Amino acid sequence: MTAPNPADGHNDPLLWLEEIEGDKAVAWVEAQNARTDGFLCDDSYKRDFDAVMKILDADDRIPFVGKSGDYLYNFWKDAAHPRGLWRRTTLESYKTDTPEWDVLLDIDALNKAEGISWAFAGAARSPDKTRALISLSFNGTDAIEVREFDIPSKSFVADGFIIPKAKTQVSWVDQDTLLLGSAQTPEDSTEAGYTRTVRKWTRGMPLAAAETVFEVEKQDVAAWFGVNRRPSHEGVMYWRALDFTRSHIFVERKHGPHAGKRLRLELPEEISVSAEANDLLVSPKQDWTVGDQTIPTGALAVIDLDRFLSGARDFEIVFMPSPTRALQSWAETRHGIMLEILDNVRGRLALLQRSEAGWRETTLPGLPDNATISAQNFGGEDDPDLGTDMLFTVTGFDRPTTTALWTGQGAPEPLKSSPPNFDPEGIEVQQRHAVATDGTRIPYFLIGKNLSAGAPPRPTILYGYGGFEISLTPAYMGIAGKLWLEQGHLYAIANIRGGGEFGPAWHLASRKITKHVAHDDFATVARDLAASGITTAQKLACHGGSNGGLLVGNMLTRYPELFGAIWCSVPLLDMARYTKLLAGASWIAEYGDPEIPDEWVYLQKYSPYHLAAAGQNYPPIFITTNRTDDRVHPGHARKMAAKLEELGYPVWFNETVAGGHSGAVDNTKQAQSQALGFAFLRRTIGTA
Repeated sequence: MTAPNPADGHNDPLLWLEEIEGDKAVAWVEAQNARTDGFLCDDSYKRDFDAVMKILDADDRIPFVGKSGDYLYNFWKDAAHPRGLWRRTTLESYKTDTPEWDVLLDIDALNKAEGISWAFAGAARSPDKTRALISLSFNGTDAIEVREFDIPSKSFVADGFIIPKAKTQVSWVDQDTLLLGSAQTPEDSTEAGYTRTVRKWTRGMPLAAAETVFEVEKQDVAAWFGVNRRPSHEGVMYWRALDFTRSHIFVERKHGPHAGKRLRLELPEEISVSAEANDLLVSPKQDWTVGDQTIPTGALAVIDLDRFLSGARDFEIVFMPSPTRALQSWAETRHGIMLEILDNVRGRLALLQRSEAGWRETTLPGLPDNATISAQNFGGEDDPDLGTDMLFTVTGFDRPTTTALWTGQGAPEPLKSSPPNFDPEGIEVQQRHAVATDGTRIPYFLIGKNLSAGAPPRPTILYGYGGFEISLTPAYMGIAGKLWLEQGHLYAIANIRGGGEFGPAWHLASRKITKHVAHDDFATVARDLAASGITTAQKLACHGGSNGGLLVGNMLTRYPELFGAIWCSVPLLDMARYTKLLAGASWIAEYGDPEIPDEWVYLQKYSPYHLAAAGQNYPPIFITTNRTDDRVHPGHARKMAAKLEELGYPVWFNETVAGGHSGAVDNTKQAQSQALGFAFLRRTIGTA
């Protein structure tokens, strides 16, 4: 007898809630939203909402920019322009207190003219910088419509390139040619819903006639590509993404001994790469023995790309990780390779420079502790010798974000500073460690007033993620600082396994059959917080979103005794059907496949929707989702809330109808989400 397939929903009485626009499902959502509003939308909620809007709409926020050609481009939202303005200025003007902005596209005006709720999803300038490919998302979906835009006339090109709504990647090859991958039809799409073909589209040709130049299998996650237009280094790199972590990588160069050939790079399937100019830079996710050496997990190695394609394997290892020091990313510049490093979850920048004596690493001095420090190339994409300028961004829990320009010589030049959003008086940041059952030290940050002075147990939020090698690093707590820390409450962030805080091995320790390790680590931190006396289980809440929603869903069903409340945002909760819902199939490498019996054995052990049962002592939970989220299906949140309600547990639910997975297409929606969440915490673990 064949065992029933857990993914087919045959025994799920709440399957109807997966019908995103179904009449019955929408009526249920509206009733739940009204119930939640009635419970949470008091005067304190309104004050919080107004406070968040003031922060989000502030005129003195940093207008973050990217440089392309002679201009700095920015996308800006405020009270008068809730959907935002795409605009540009010069570096000289940007350095002033009041830059002169040239508005190129007003999204609110576009929406009014077309009667569609577009959200800006990016713009890619053409090689000569006179045109752009504008990506427009409907209310924040991952699927986008792409239109060609004429920058001098500030108008869409009537007979220009247009790509209908789909999950799309597109890039200019030259002024009249695009490469694009677009999941327009089932034939163009993988089972995960991403594009399986890359096509070359020449101006004047119908999109349907565009030549397919690369394709992958239906069961693969996607076909990705990257176009390098740097003079004398032009080429294309293609990725056959086998799953979320494994890829076959191909390169096709325009110059050199291998010009015109598409060659697969003989690399491990789990690896990060770049090749902006002459060098191939690689960082393997697991130890890689190549030639007569082993490149360790998380190290960075360099070799001349043409030599590698010709068979050379004499890599130079230029960065070695340590148990507490991990490479997060790197950028190629004319001055050398700029490394973003986490040193015990503290941001560092280091410059690698080649010399006759070998590679030398220099740490950039004068940067703060307990901060996240990032570096990105600032222009230079048209420079055959790589660019010179970099934009540094520094942010910390109690440190408003700053940016600076570094030209490779001397100290960085300060550019912009964010205003303080909350009173920092008495705020302290401590890094603590909890010890997991296997002896691993799990770091976490604790932020709040007068931590060193001692105080009675206080309401505390514990935030976590624990997946996909994503690191949780210090960032300015503008909203949480105003709504939570100013009240004397505490906030903790757990750097549990599954993330990337200590390199790929930290991620691999919590994947598929060991995914529960991230959840167990989080519970370990919760116990440590209570044992320290700074809080109690009744005053401790946890919060997480997306994969972090799965995390806190497991706190409800596996560790309910550790928490007084749970805030669960845009969550993944039904691990039997997640592969059938939207982009879920792309995450099988992270979680496992419920249609494989041996994998369902462990998946069901951390599937909150299936673990929820009667007769438990569950704390109150607030579950949020978004109807236009086309990444994590809103059915996860809907079904979990409905099941908990049927079982008689204290559950509150909110679903917005715009915002996509991030929920941030306009500041009003973001303020609503934050104010509702903190209102829930006040009523459960706070002082309301």
